[in-house]
Amino acid sequence: MPEREHETVRPFSLCFIVTSDSVVKGLKPDEIKPVAESTSSLCPDAVLRSYAVVGNSIEEIRSLVLEVINRCDVVMVTGGTGLSRRDVSIEAVKPIASKVMPGFGELFRHLSYRHVGIRAYLSRATAYVVGRALVFIVPGNPNAVRLALKDIICELSPHALYEIRR
Repeated sequence: MPEREHETVRPFSLCFIVTSDSVVKGLKPDEIKPVAESTSSLCPDAVLRSYAVVGNSIEEIRSLVLEVINRCDVVMVTGGTGLSRRDVSIEAVKPIASKVMPGFGELFRHLSYRHVGIRAYLSRATAYVVGRALVFIVPGNPNAVRLALKDIICELSPHALYEIRR
């Protein structure tokens, strides 16, 4: 069934939260920023509202998510979706979420499989509703961020925002 244009939120604001101890410490370049800066070409309905980098700390991530959901319709948290002890983005957001959107993670892993093979299924990528915002948690690889933004988030968010606000 085609989406009804009146049942969408367009444009929508987008905020990035990059989680990376090594970027915060200056040990590694921020590879996500160029993707965020290309938001207008990847996702014409999205308006980049803010961009922040934090360490892999449950408290820091949770605090920043709670801060930005008041000014952002969609939040992309990048990094912290793997299996290491420092991968804590999901643990930071899950307790403050009102709903989980399991289909996002399922589709993300399916699409990622075409690019990285079976390793795609090691990702715990997921999405939540927090307040009146959508929070997508994706791997910290720029290709993964670009894939999630262009192929899923840009298409899904306008109607999902409409649904959570009615």
